[in-house]
Amino acid sequence: MVSQWLHIDMKVTDPWVLPIWNAIHEAVREGRTTHPGDSASQLSLHLSTRLAMLPVISRRLNEGYAQLVAALEGRASHHEWTNEREGYAFPIPQELQYGILVDLDSLLFELKACGELLLKFFALLHHHAGKPIPKNKHWSELTKVIEEAEQDTSWLTHLKDCRGFFIHHGTLYFAVDLSNAPERYDLLIMKENLRTFEDRTKFVQLSELRTIVEGFERSKHVLRKHLIDIFSE
Repeated sequence: MVSQWLHIDMKVTDPWVLPIWNAIHEAVREGRTTHPGDSASQLSLHLSTRLAMLPVISRRLNEGYAQLVAALEGRASHHEWTNEREGYAFPIPQELQYGILVDLDSLLFELKACGELLLKFFALLHHHAGKPIPKNKHWSELTKVIEEAEQDTSWLTHLKDCRGFFIHHGTLYFAVDLSNAPERYDLLIMKENLRTFEDRTKFVQLSELRTIVEGFERSKHVLRKHLIDIFSE
């Protein structure tokens, strides 16, 4: 039985929900709506916490990637693979290897989790504003809002496919793309232990994941404006 404990001062640093709540409180003050209730407040706290986790994961991943690029300076020609010639696997510290793997997995997981919480928040506030959306149309309506703002929504499908594979069917492995080295490196995130990279369905590049993150960031601002607008009408 828990008889004594210590609560940690959990600072929620992501401000995404605050302008939405300001619009809701203004609508309540003017008598145009009522408070959405504790479930909306709790959901916005969950969402804010997860949104605040994303920059931490991105920073850790970038730090690990920078360490990996530095380590690549120690490679020799026999470590380099081409379509015509196999090389030797390049050794890096296991802590760096698994740190990158954990951060890649965390990035995919948290992006998917944030997307699902955004969807719940979107549907809940629509319902409270008197504009309910049938459950089987939640995703299509959310996507429609983003597309009407002339933003690309392909990142949603790409994220779903990536996370779905890595959580249900496999795990992550990575190699390093030297095609444009030393000006630019990229991670090749493999769905299996590949010996060549001719089949694009069997790997994802880190640059593609960054495109997903950028799409998510643009879309969340579009969705915030939309939710503010439905309580400002």
